[in-house]
Amino acid sequence: MKRSLLAIAIATLASSSFAYNVQLDGGFSYFDHDNDFIDTDNQFDIKGTYYFNPVQSKTGPLNEAAFLGHNSNVYAKYTYNYMESKDYIDDFGNSYALAKDEREIHHVVGGLEYFYEQFYANAEVGFGRLKDESEYRFANAKTTVKDDYDVTTYRALVGFTPISNLLLAAGVDGYYGENDGDDDAAFAVTAKYVAPVGPSGQYVNLEANGTFGDTDHYEIGADYYLNKAFSIGTAYERQDEKDTDAVDYFTLRTKYFINDVAAVGAAIGFGDDVQAYNINATFRF
Repeated sequence: MKRSLLAIAIATLASSSFAYNVQLDGGFSYFDHDNDFIDTDNQFDIKGTYYFNPVQSKTGPLNEAAFLGHNSNVYAKYTYNYMESKDYIDDFGNSYALAKDEREIHHVVGGLEYFYEQFYANAEVGFGRLKDESEYRFANAKTTVKDDYDVTTYRALVGFTPISNLLLAAGVDGYYGENDGDDDAAFAVTAKYVAPVGPSGQYVNLEANGTFGDTDHYEIGADYYLNKAFSIGTAYERQDEKDTDAVDYFTLRTKYFINDVAAVGAAIGFGDDVQAYNINATFRF
């Protein structure tokens, strides 16, 4: 009997108009590098968002409900990246050793996104820690070298919505590390536009982001919603740092809402000497 009541409750929730205050997003990415150095490169991403007012998902794509509703929120993100090299020969002092490198990156971010009439603001601050460990194996000995590096990141944007489904904003995106002169404050811009493109519930999402400082980085993307639940999209990303070759990256992505509560997604990326594969999921309540 309890199982029957639970099944009815889930079916009712999935078929009715749904409003939510909390959204949880999680994903896993695997990076395949075209070189003889990196053996493992994986990343986990988790994000939790709390909306001050319930987000309604009656019209428009489910994935764009909070944007179209101008729902202010606070959020927290955590990223963990682990990279391990293959064994290689290194010149360690006056002798040669069989070496191996490991790197862990932890990054925690907290932020606020605020809508008021046509005004928009976004502010966030983050803390990151990079942990390097290199192991050198000799014929009769082993040596490990460790190094930690801390960095603080920040971002602040202000903008407006000239029409309800268009956002334009600009501000600063920067960081400062623990070493002297290790900082950058880049000019940041963002734009997003969501609009219907047909009489049968199709929508398009267009977005662009850029930061311009010591390193220029920008991304443009587009998603086509075949209906309110299913989308396919693509993105192009470029990073250009002084005195180094520019890095280009292309992504194909898709997302499907099983119901108003849960969604699954996937993406595949192609870059300079790297391919990436991502799976992700969303849950709302």
